[in-house]
Amino acid sequence: MKKLERWKLLHSKMVVDHKYCKVRRDEIELPNGKIIDDFFVHIKPDIAYILAMTTNKEIIFVRQYRYAIDDFFFGITCWRF
Repeated sequence: MKKLERWKLLHSKMVVDHKYCKVRRDEIELPNGKIIDDFFVHIKPDIAYILAMTTNKEIIFVRQYRYAIDDFFFGITCWRF
């Protein structure tokens, strides 16, 4: 099996620095030498995902509306610290 190698960070710049959204643009070098100059990283706060389960071992999902996709979906609960 081929050994996995880490990517090398060449340069990093914060492009969105808002209290609700932080995005960083990195320039990286892959192990094969290829340079990617627009690798975007969404920086998220410390959070915990909670998977609620009933005594009958049924998983509880929350139906939520998400503005960005303008639709409803089922997901698990997330708490921010």
